[in-house]
Parts: sequence; structure tokens; C-alpha cells
Amino acid sequence: MKKPSSGNSRNPVPGILDAIFSYPAMKKFCVLTTGRTGSTSLMKELEQYSDIAVPNKTVDCEDNELLHPNRITVYMSEYSRLRDRPIKTNQQLVDAFYAHSQGYPYAGFKSMPRRHEPFEQFIAQPNIQFIVLIRKDVLSTVASFILATKTGNWRRTGGPPSRTWIFQECNKSQVDACLTAVQDNIKRLNQIPGAIKLTYEDLCNPAYENPNLNQYFQRRIALSVQNPPTSGKSHVQNWEEFKHYATPRLERV
Repeated sequence: MKKPSSGNSRNPVPGILDAIFSYPAMKKFCVLTTGRTGSTSLMKELEQYSDIAVPNKTVDCEDNELLHPNRITVYMSEYSRLRDRPIKTNQQLVDAFYAHSQGYPYAGFKSMPRRHEPFEQFIAQPNIQFIVLIRKDVLSTVASFILATKTGNWRRTGGPPSRTWIFQECNKSQVDACLTAVQDNIKRLNQIPGAIKLTYEDLCNPAYENPNLNQYFQRRIALSVQNPPTSGKSHVQNWEEFKHYATPRLERV
């Protein structure tokens, strides 16, 4: 069922007859993450399967992040045209994506908790399987976030980054804010009932398998390219100073 990796072509949505005679009822999923967790690689892996609908198979949707704040107005416009109806809210966009993906056995996108308010209402939807992806190493998550804000490069494919940053006095407020945001998101993700839970560290392990994830997709799901987890040491030149400042604050959050 894995599609060939030739070019950047998108699969057309199967016709209604295909949906009636070939496919079971569509299973909806949503990959929720804090960011800097390998979620882009996971979505790329899922996108390769011809029976899994993701936004990028219909519109030019970078990282399949349907509600990205910098591009959401474009996606709303695209799905308004495709569905022939106005789309003005985040939930309407989510609903339009799932509606337009009818005919696929699976359909899902990547997102973050703060893009779905009220969050408790969003995660209470019983017909969506939530897949939670976090990173155990919170300090490395924060170091990676800050590097991305400095370089403008939010897309990673594993391995040590080509650029680094130096922790200074002027970074302290940003570190505090990132620590709070990441921990808050992790708490919110951990409250989702019935979620399939993954970690960045597990995805980087070639021997790891998540039986719940495999059962849901009815196949083994693993990253095609698995690099060892990247430590914040490779992001921050003075890592020990950063860690000395951030560790007690992390414990208080």
C-alpha cells in the first residue's frame, strides 16, 4: 500500500464508487505534538501510504500542519474552494479536510494543542484517534526551539544541526517562556483519553514498535530513516551553562 516515492505528485481523492465498494469507513486521526519531536518525519512516513489521506495530498500543505498560523488563511481559502462553502474557523477547516478525504480508509493531520481552543472540546471528539508525540528530554526540546527561532529553520531531518547558539543573559526570559509552554503542552497532551502515546526517543530507536499504533494502521509504522536522538548539547555551545540555568526552573514548572 506504500506509494512510490517518485516526484511530489498528490493522490487524487478516490471516487464515491471506490468509497462504497472498496473502502471501510474512514478512520480519522490527529497527531498532536509539542513540536521539535520528530513529528514532521512521522507525517512524511504516513504520507507515503496510498490509503492514508493527509492535507498535502490535496493542497500544498507544508509538514501536513493544517492549522499552521502562518498559512492557515491560505488553507482556508483552498478548502473553501474545494468544498464550495465558506471556512472561517479552525474547526471548520478540520471538518472540511476530513470531509474532502472521504474515500480514504485513513485521514489525519498534524497539530498542536493551542490551535484547538477550547482544547477539552476538541479532544472529546470520539471519532478522532489522537496520536500524541512528545520528547522526554525537555531541555533539548527548548534548546531546539530557540535555535529554530534564531535561524528561521523549523524543519529538521535528524543529526546535529549545522548552526548553534550561545546561551546568554538576554536569553533567560525566552528560555523561561519555552519551558513553561512545553511543559504546559505536555500536561495537556497527557490528559487526552485513549490517545496513542509516542516519544521522539522511541521513534529514533530502530528496534521500537508501538503495538497500538501498528494495530490502528494495520501495519508496522516506523521511520524510514532513524537517526539517534539529538541532544541539546549539539544546539547550545555552552550547554552546561544553559542546563545549570534551566534545570531548576524546569523542576518548578
